[in-house]
Amino acid sequence: MASKIVLDLRGVISPLNLLKCKSRLKSMEQGDVLEVMLADIDVIQDLIMIVNRSRDEVVYKNKNKDYICLGIKRGKKF
Repeated sequence: MASKIVLDLRGVISPLNLLKCKSRLKSMEQGDVLEVMLADIDVIQDLIMIVNRSRDEVVYKNKNKDYICLGIKRGKKF
């Protein structure tokens, strides 16, 4: 059964937030969803670009008042 993991990276500077996200995704199982919370729109765009180059998939993007939630579904491992 797939699980959902929340990673709050609001206030974490770039590129550290991208590295933390990538590291967390690597430790997840196929089908799990990582919900990443970020405040910087530029980081969101960079993260989407990274995900699009991988076997993972962006399944949702929700904008809240102070931050953006990005849901990333873990794809097949290499």
